[in-house]
Amino acid sequence: MAEYLSGARMLALAKRWACIERPWRAERLRRFGVEIRQRGIRTEKLDEAIRLYREGWSCWRLAKHYDCDDEPVRQTLKRAGIKLRAPWERDGLMR
Repeated sequence: MAEYLSGARMLALAKRWACIERPWRAERLRRFGVEIRQRGIRTEKLDEAIRLYREGWSCWRLAKHYDCDDEPVRQTLKRAGIKLRAPWERDGLMR
């Protein structure tokens, strides 16, 4: 808990807490009254992420850039109204 409150990202804690299932990690922090930070791309970086995605960056590459998992990146882009590319549309684009 102290690590998360000190600013450690959930992804880093997930690697350290490999034996604890993903949904339970966040729930464990909530039980101690810890407010869970936004997953994926932070709101202030969303416009930049959308621009990069439209330039050909993959969700995987965006995830590495923003130090998170690629699924929250996909979810964030979808919520922003971005139509995600199909696998066959990604060929030849930057990974």
